[in-house]
Amino acid sequence: MQESASYSMGEIADLLGSSTAFSGMPRNEAMRIVDVMLMQTYRKGDVLAEEGAPSAGKLILIVSGEVQISSRGTTDGGHLVFRKACPGHLIGEVGFIDNQPHSATCMALTDMHVAVMQRDHLVHLLEHNALAAAQLMAGLLRLLAQRIRVANTHMLSQDRKILALQKEQLARHRESVQ
Repeated sequence: MQESASYSMGEIADLLGSSTAFSGMPRNEAMRIVDVMLMQTYRKGDVLAEEGAPSAGKLILIVSGEVQISSRGTTDGGHLVFRKACPGHLIGEVGFIDNQPHSATCMALTDMHVAVMQRDHLVHLLEHNALAAAQLMAGLLRLLAQRIRVANTHMLSQDRKILALQKEQLARHRESVQ
């Protein structure tokens, strides 16, 4: 990881505000949030977060590049890819909030630039600009709510498939005993 400062605060604030979770955030509040973030560079193949590793309590805004978010979800040791994230996406928000171990592995698919906020930066923001901190937390809550809705939809779909299989199995069982 290397330090980088090739993007203006305004560009990064606009990128933050372009996210669905932060749409409608006043630009001046986005600028205050970006003001406490640090720019970092990752190279292709670098791991930004490792599943199960202690959370560093950092929120990462992707400024350029692409990251793969995956989990050790296969029996053969492979990773199950959840999604790819690109500029404007946030990663690490769960660990940023609860400071628990990472729930996924985030690996750079390309060279990338990110803006990082540490948990102690949030405390600073709360002390010096409560409105910007409230805007940040409201956006994070919207982002988490969106992800919960997607997860619920996926779980309902899986439940329907299980019910259909159970009905099919019961029908076959009934046919075999007749």
